[in-house]
Amino acid sequence: MRTFCVIAILFLLAGFLSGCEGVVSGEEVARIPLQTAEGATAGAYAPVKFALSPAMNPLAFNFRADFSQNPAEFGKWNTYRATLTQGGTVAASRIININHPQSRAEGATPPLGGTVHTLFYVDVQVAGEYVLTIMPVSTPAITLNNPQADARRNVRRPDTSGRTYTVKPVPEDSSANFK
Repeated sequence: MRTFCVIAILFLLAGFLSGCEGVVSGEEVARIPLQTAEGATAGAYAPVKFALSPAMNPLAFNFRADFSQNPAEFGKWNTYRATLTQGGTVAASRIININHPQSRAEGATPPLGGTVHTLFYVDVQVAGEYVLTIMPVSTPAITLNNPQADARRNVRRPDTSGRTYTVKPVPEDSSANFK
């Protein structure tokens, strides 16, 4: 019975950690505290630089921050565009939402905590200095404390082989919808 319980717990942990490859696998290259960008849109972070090379592939970039305990922010979120560039050329870009974990203003205050969000996985083609920029898409609705960006090298990519996608044909007469 004890062996069964241990196996069940390991199975649950494996399921819990699946999709977290960008946070737990590989080796951390750097973790950089994010500073507020001067003269930029409210909620924008100053760009940060990473020295990267193809030997580090695949790389994962993560965003970390702690949530406020302000009830007025419960149930809200911030939307950001994260972009990795090298010499002005975009290597990766993605829009992300950071949601406050407490959904309702009434009730108990959530425990202190934060978020770790994988921004993207990328394979760099050339060695050099890469710049990560995180800009708000809309006015931030929640306060994020102690924001940090990190890069991890030689990570495992998430297994997406089990996912299926359905492509539906567009009806011939649907062109009227696009005029």
